Amino acid sequence: METLNPEQMAWARAVGLTVERAAFLASCPKYTKCGAHMKHARIELPAPNKYLMKSGRKYYFRVHSLAGKSTIIPLGYDLDAARVKRDALLAELKAKKVAYSNV
Repeated sequence: METLNPEQMAWARAVGLTVERAAFLASCPKYTKCGAHMKHARIELPAPNKYLMKSGRKYYFRVHSLAGKSTIIPLGYDLDAARVKRDALLAELKAKKVAYSNV
């Protein structure tokens, strides 16, 4: 517990705290309660099947647009082949985005 000086003890009594409670609160580390000042870092794990959707046995490439529409393209039944096709589609979309942003 933290040792309080007479001024701090007087303040604790004035606000309705016991001296023991004020000493305990003074000994707590700062920012023990998470709030707007301390946001949790988002952990981004590599997702090998990102943008892939499986329906039945078939895999699909799925991307949502800013307009709220989804683009769904069938990629086949093999997961490894679907990942290769998905990577090619993502590279193509990235190239188009760079081309539009340079205009």
